[in-house]
Order: sequence, then C-alpha cells, then structure tokens
Amino acid sequence: MITEIEMPSLSSLYGRAALGAARSKLRPGAGARSLPGKTMLAQHPGVSAEQAESYRRLFGGEAFDGAHRTALPSVLVHIIGFPVQMALMSQDEFPLPLIGLVHVANEVEHLRPVRVGQPVQILVAAENLRPHRRGTQVDITVTVLEAGADPAGAGRASSGAASVLWRSVSTYLSKGAQLGTEISQASGAEQGGSSAVTRSEERESFVPPVKTASWRLGADAGRAYAAVSGDYNPIHVSQLAAKTLGMPAAIVHGMYSAGRMLEGREPEGAGHRWWIRFEAPVTLPGTVAFAAEPQGRKAVRFTGWNPRKAKRHFSAELQLP
Repeated sequence: MITEIEMPSLSSLYGRAALGAARSKLRPGAGARSLPGKTMLAQHPGVSAEQAESYRRLFGGEAFDGAHRTALPSVLVHIIGFPVQMALMSQDEFPLPLIGLVHVANEVEHLRPVRVGQPVQILVAAENLRPHRRGTQVDITVTVLEAGADPAGAGRASSGAASVLWRSVSTYLSKGAQLGTEISQASGAEQGGSSAVTRSEERESFVPPVKTASWRLGADAGRAYAAVSGDYNPIHVSQLAAKTLGMPAAIVHGMYSAGRMLEGREPEGAGHRWWIRFEAPVTLPGTVAFAAEPQGRKAVRFTGWNPRKAKRHFSAELQLP
C-alpha cells in the first residue's frame, strides 16, 4: 500500500521520535514484531541552487553552473530522501525505536542523472527485519523517480525502468532490541539483508592501506553537514547529547564521510553504484586517515581509519559504468 505524504520536517520528526521513546519506556515489550506494510511517497520540488551551492562549499567541489557540472552527487540525492525515511521510521507501528538507531551500511545505485531544480518523487519502504547478534537490523529502501511517473511500477524488479533515477538501501541496527524468533515472514528476515552488511559480519583484522589523504574535522563538522542536510540529530551536533547517548563525544554523520570520499569521483552521466560500511564512529574534533585505491579501471576502494589507533571507521567501494 502506497501512502502519499507531504515532505516532512526533520525537526518535527526528531521531536516525535523523542516522545515515542518516552512512551516505549512506559510500555515495555509493547512494540510490534513486524514491519508496517505501507510504502511512503512524497513529491519533492527539486534541490534548489542554494542547497546545491551549500553542498559544494561543504566538500569543496566544482560549481553546479552547467559548465563544470549539472548533475547532483549521490549523497545530495540521499539528503532529499532522508526526511521520508525518517517519516516511515517514526510511525507508531514501526517496530524499532528511532532514537538510538545506528546507521551501519548504505548501498546506492545512481542510475540516471538528477539535475538541480528537477522535481522528483521519493518512495520509501522498510524490509528485511531480522535478528542480529547485537540487536535487530532493518533495511530502508529509497527509490527516486521522475515526477509524474507511476510509483506503483517502481519496485526493485523494475529498477531499470526509465522513470527510476536513483535507489538505495540503508541498513540500521537497533542495539539491544530483541524481537525473538517470531519475526513475520512479511518482514523478509529470510532474505539475509544487504550484501554490505553480510560483508560486515566477516571483518578481518585491519591492516591500514597506504594513506592518500588526511581529513581534519573540526568540532563543528556535524553542524556543517546538518546545515546542508537538515539532519540536526543531537548525537552529531551536541557534545552533551552525544555523551548522554553513550558516545565519548559528538560524532560526524556517516553520510558526510560518504559525500567526502565520493566528491569529484562520480561520473556526470551516472550509471554507477557504490556501497559503504560504517564501523567505528568518527568523534569530533578528529582526524581521519583516508585511502582511495583503484581496483582496475572501473572500481575504487575507499578506507577511512583512526591514524592514532589504527581503527577502521569505514570501508567502501565505487563501481563505475
């Protein structure tokens, strides 16, 4: 069932999530054990020139002036779809508490270019609710369609349709949330999750590659990304809130790392895909050692790690057309 909504406000959704967390403490064990059957649809007017310029300044990329580039980077497309993800996950019938969800992986297929100012439709659904040794995982799928296209025909099997521009799977972990073994078949638990997360269960001992760059992130890096994305999750913008949530300090958004590693590397004509797996969070302020390693002519492997502790923050790969 597709439910159309207005483009939501992230600030109001975080407020709703905090209220929902308080209610869940009053009603322990009352949550659902299966995913809601609804798919959410929202119409987006397109990324404004001002937001595109703010994104460019954040990562130091080329101008969206029609000469240097016209198509949006993958992470900027993710940004416009993120409020609809949040709207789905903040529903009362969503089985996991939004506050405390950890973003552990992302996979993206950037099928066709999305231009500045291009209106699009955003389709979001949840699937693959499954037990995990540290809690429960779920995948949130986002499909970005041309305006006016029929969203009912935009399922995963028809991703090559001309109306589908961009698609992603974001995997989240709810630590300590145990749904037991009675997860409904409709949740897709038997499917085993995304390939990036499957890889994450096979972590080898980490040997840092040859560093190609260093990222020096100030204490305001979380606020800088939030100003572009609208994602003012307290764990990224407040040292006090982050410590309350169990972190030693505020941590940078995972998709900041994705945007920075991809800047200047994505083809203007799209047709590429990439994945990222998040491991140790990047605390702020901090320094990330970074490596970009070509894997033949059509792939680049990325790694980010703590240069002092030799602890990996993320691993990723870009696959070119």
